[in-house]
Amino acid sequence: MGADASDIYQTRLGEADANFKGKVLTTAQLKGGSAKTTTTVCLAQALSLLGRKVLVIDLDPQASASELCGLYAEKEISGEDTVLPYIFDQNVEGGLGSRVQSTYWDGMDIIPGHTFLYGAEFLLPARQKTIQGYRFWAVLRQGLEPLKSQYDYILIDTSPSLSYMNLNALLAADALVMPMIPENLDFISSLAFWRLFSDVAEDFLPYEEDKVYECISILLSKVDYGKTSSAPVVRQWAQTAYGRWLDPFEIPSSSVMSGGALSFSTALDVVSTHSTAKSLQRVKQPMMQYAKWLDDMFVKSWKEAA
Repeated sequence: MGADASDIYQTRLGEADANFKGKVLTTAQLKGGSAKTTTTVCLAQALSLLGRKVLVIDLDPQASASELCGLYAEKEISGEDTVLPYIFDQNVEGGLGSRVQSTYWDGMDIIPGHTFLYGAEFLLPARQKTIQGYRFWAVLRQGLEPLKSQYDYILIDTSPSLSYMNLNALLAADALVMPMIPENLDFISSLAFWRLFSDVAEDFLPYEEDKVYECISILLSKVDYGKTSSAPVVRQWAQTAYGRWLDPFEIPSSSVMSGGALSFSTALDVVSTHSTAKSLQRVKQPMMQYAKWLDDMFVKSWKEAA
């Protein structure tokens, strides 16, 4: 990490930097199996290795991110441990901060997920109908505001849908990250996400005229470099469709990563053997480069705002 980035980190919680606000990054994708959760957790780990303090928020009822962070959802987590109590009552004692738990990974905390998160999908539209002026899409953003002074980054893992909770995550974000496998169906699904988001957001975007994303990042993941792979063709489609949104980083497909997922670990903490070290490095290196690229971008914005 460069000297400038280190200086920003060392002073951000001091009195001279009392107005510091961390960045919220939401990872989103309509198609399951796109490495969305793995990307979220690996990115959180990589940012922590750069000296950042990171909070992961698991909004997926499947709670896969929570399990990758060492919390067994069915036995160690209840609905009370998630964002759900705050969604039900914004005056809940301690706010969202009272739901934060530490993880086994130094510098990384989590608000875990649980199947009970589905409850928000009934509550939010009901309140929208019965409470005049209720902005269902801004509830999470309000809850995150106090936490932005405590963390450099808040990473939100969403379910593969455009649910009410995911819309909250999208509107709370300073940046959007979309992992995309360079295959036909995944590319089509990615286009469908933006079209659907645009259609759904028409109802409330008039209230969000000042909403701007500092970064929209399309990250190619699980890239197959074999001779019969469709990646070269789909990469060209993505370059045409997304332009500057498509980042120069690619996370290759790896059997080591598949094995890591089975053992609830990531590329950054899988123990390598002599036979797997090279394959593991092929995944770790671009992820660290991607995290450094994002971090440099936001360090610049922090310095400009100081």
